[in-house]
Amino acid sequence: MDRASEREFVESILRRNRYLVLATAGSAGPWIAPLEYMIDGDLNFYVLSPDDSRHIQDLDTQPNVAVAVFESAQGEYSPEASFTLNGVQMEAVARRVEPADYTAEIVAAIDALKPPMPPYSVFKIEPRRFYLPKIQDGVNVRAEVVIGRD
Repeated sequence: MDRASEREFVESILRRNRYLVLATAGSAGPWIAPLEYMIDGDLNFYVLSPDDSRHIQDLDTQPNVAVAVFESAQGEYSPEASFTLNGVQMEAVARRVEPADYTAEIVAAIDALKPPMPPYSVFKIEPRRFYLPKIQDGVNVRAEVVIGRD
């Protein structure tokens, strides 16, 4: 797969899925959380979670995170196999989005939750590096993919 095809592949996976896995680290140690997301035109993610969730508390003190988006259906492994897995790994930075900065999409997502609900926070997750996990000759590897972002 050439670089342009890899970029298209990454964007396709991110746009057709709804859930990411967010890895954080805080004073209690590492943590992962599956979260529903929205994505904007620049491939930034937006997540909404209760304020008392462990990952939200971690993000307030440590904004550097890892993110994975993947599809559960994958090619079958064999020692000779070579294929790209249907997933993307990312290094990212997360920051709180203040209510005054909510976009129309964020407001619509919050409205769709039909409050009452616990106090919540919206975070924007900005990927810095994208990686495609692959199987090459039966070995797990990953390739960084450069995404042209505006």
